Amino acid sequence: MTRCLLIDEDSRGRQYLEQMLSGLGLETSLTAGTDDALRFCNDNSPDIVMVSTRASGGAPKEFVKRLRLSGRGKPPVVFLYAETPDTEMFGQSILEGAADVLMMPFDRDLLH
Repeated sequence: MTRCLLIDEDSRGRQYLEQMLSGLGLETSLTAGTDDALRFCNDNSPDIVMVSTRASGGAPKEFVKRLRLSGRGKPPVVFLYAETPDTEMFGQSILEGAADVLMMPFDRDLLH
């Protein structure tokens, strides 16, 4: 089973995304912030990490840098944007380590 770590400060958003991810067969763990997420990654090895721009503890790009420096593998990281980023922001996200970028809200089909 694919293990996914979801990082989002908004508890309702986390619950909603967890339901969608679980419905797709992913084993999902949740954290509100990037500091907790790094501790989780040090103790576990998620197959994929999804980090919202609303996550507490720093910007997604800082999380990716810290994750890569931790030496705990390199799971793909998907940035989740709540606001509409411009095309430059999408490109910058990829340069900063995002494997993909998704705009919220999205449906199950797009997530799949």
